[in-house]
Amino acid sequence: MRSRFRISSVRPLAALGQGLALSALALSAGCDTKGFLDPTEMGRFQKDSLVMPVVSQVDPAVEEPDNQWANAVDPTAEDLKAYTGDYRISPNDLIQIQISDLTGPNTETVKQSRVTESGNISLPVLKDSIHAAGLSEIQLERAIVAAYKNAQLIENATVSVTVIEARGRAFTILGQVGRAGQYPIVDSDFRLLNAVVLGGDITSTFVDYVYVMRKPEQPETPAAPTGAMPTSAPATAPSSDDLAPKSTSMADPADGVQRPQRLVTAADQSFDGFHDYGSGENVRVIRVPYQALRNGELKYNITIRPGDVVYVAPPQTGFYFIGGHVVRPGSFQLLGQPITLRQAIIGASMLDGLAIPQRTEIVRHINPGHEVIARIDLAKIFAGESPDLYIKPGDQIMVGSNALAPFLAAIRGGFRISYGFGFLFDRNYAYPTSQGIP
Repeated sequence: MRSRFRISSVRPLAALGQGLALSALALSAGCDTKGFLDPTEMGRFQKDSLVMPVVSQVDPAVEEPDNQWANAVDPTAEDLKAYTGDYRISPNDLIQIQISDLTGPNTETVKQSRVTESGNISLPVLKDSIHAAGLSEIQLERAIVAAYKNAQLIENATVSVTVIEARGRAFTILGQVGRAGQYPIVDSDFRLLNAVVLGGDITSTFVDYVYVMRKPEQPETPAAPTGAMPTSAPATAPSSDDLAPKSTSMADPADGVQRPQRLVTAADQSFDGFHDYGSGENVRVIRVPYQALRNGELKYNITIRPGDVVYVAPPQTGFYFIGGHVVRPGSFQLLGQPITLRQAIIGASMLDGLAIPQRTEIVRHINPGHEVIARIDLAKIFAGESPDLYIKPGDQIMVGSNALAPFLAAIRGGFRISYGFGFLFDRNYAYPTSQGIP
């Protein structure tokens, strides 16, 4: 019994010495391990706080930066001002016109007319149409009075113009909302939060930004001076020659595809056609941090103006994959909340006993048909020596090992600290007494 105890107590000490020698050899050979016996133990564990950035690029040298909404700007004080001017008639608006003494004394003629795409309306008896787009109701009334006077039909008509259906006084909301679509702007102090409510509220709590795409405002058309009627047709009533269509090419030089042609008329002086919001031409993109707005920072509650497009950018969703030496490898889902590499490893139940955190690789698709493979030191990230990395859909994370990891794991398994005095060890390290070793 004494001999067995002596053998059992001496052999673990020899194994411990061998383990220490192997660890020293691994450190001196640079075999990607910083831990003494357990390199999978990661963390900083210091008293003082540390602020570190979180990056989104695996390798900035080959991975292009995210240029989505690169031209977006922050709101200005001008964007918070309510629109106080009169509504300007737009194409496709439905207006009602009342004209006195047209068919006889003390009679009133009522006509409803929809503004054409070129911005014109036709009136009873008048030969030429009248350009209405860009005018307020009062300005259009004066233009109609002048047109009947110049045609020597009514010397001083009484005209009333009312916009029944204001297609131009509307905005569009789309993206991560409950009811995407086009909605009317009900008052002059219509704000972004009002637009979100009309759109059915934002359906995700992880939305970072809301983008408002806005065309520059058209200059106001000067109204005819009160009491002074022009002797010739006003500038708002173009002649038939001016309305002659001129074909213009809509080819996109970027892809060479021939677009449908658009007719350019004199009405384009005030309405120059619809622009492609994706091209960025004549469009200002305002970036609003939604989380700050939701937390009550009303400096971001900008005014929504006619023609604005409100886009609620959806958060990133998809799957990322973790393999190699982690406790729970597999595919994991991104549900909109930003996930970092540290969080992904913790979600996979950390590393297994054979993992070497310095031998971690991440594979990321950078464009169709290409991917970047980068090596990452998890130990430095957990220790706060390197910035953490945001995970993107499709990322593949592989945690590797090396030749010494099984020996380190065997040594850790051979010695287990117990409560109280003494220690436990694996009996496989002891020589059997049958071999006759003293």
